[in-house]
Amino acid sequence: TSVNSPKATAPSSPKVTFYRRELPEDLVSFTSADGRKLFKESLNTGYAEGYFNLAGNFTVQSEPAYCGPSSLAMVLNALEVDPGRRWKGVWRWYSDELLESCRTESDLKANGITFDQFLCLASSHAQVIAKRGTTASREEFVRDIKYVTQRDDVFMVLSFARAAMGQTGDGHFSPIGAFHEGSNQALVLDSARYKYPSWFGDVDRLYDSLQPVDPETNLPRGYFLISRRDSRLDLSLLASSNVDHDSKDSSGIVDLPERPADVFPTTLSCGKKSSCCSAKQL
Repeated sequence: TSVNSPKATAPSSPKVTFYRRELPEDLVSFTSADGRKLFKESLNTGYAEGYFNLAGNFTVQSEPAYCGPSSLAMVLNALEVDPGRRWKGVWRWYSDELLESCRTESDLKANGITFDQFLCLASSHAQVIAKRGTTASREEFVRDIKYVTQRDDVFMVLSFARAAMGQTGDGHFSPIGAFHEGSNQALVLDSARYKYPSWFGDVDRLYDSLQPVDPETNLPRGYFLISRRDSRLDLSLLASSNVDHDSKDSSGIVDLPERPADVFPTTLSCGKKSSCCSAKQL
């Protein structure tokens, strides 16, 4: 007698689907008339210098929980970092599904990555400074936004609580693309473009959105400053709230000393060393 093998059960499709979410009224859609006006003024005042690098490499996350890897892939491609690993065909390129974290693929798809895991992953490919919302002051956060939006060789990725911005969902990662000084708003290039458009939001509220505790780690969220490892910038100096962001040489470029060999923390709050992703480097 033959024994019939049980057929694999296909995953059930959700009964309710959505085409985007309504952006809260106090956030300004990037593509609206007001959003375009804010962006033009940001560009004219020199606070959107890195926008085109990011926009030219914008990546919509390939999975609902891939906001962290997607934001990192966007920044690494904007910095023109060579991953040293084939993407498709003969081409080397960063994509979110190739940025392997300390989590298994199934866990990553279900839960995404935490603040520390983003730091672990990013520091395997770039020079990174991480600042939690409770350790960076509001003034420091504003200074850092102004600093990165005036350059195209360093970028900021936020790890924030969507609910604090009046949005649905919980933790989210996305890069900053511009700053509008007159209204104190920053442009968030939302990696979940299927859910929300890119938007301008009040910087004070963005700072407040870094404070809520991530229930998985019992620690607040924060933000990251990311540049190439071979950059002349020493991001370790930006870890101090006393750094002079406006110190420039005759060429107008911030003149920072040679970067130390290791500016990353040796132990993460997850209990793993900062090299925990080294075996999966691209």
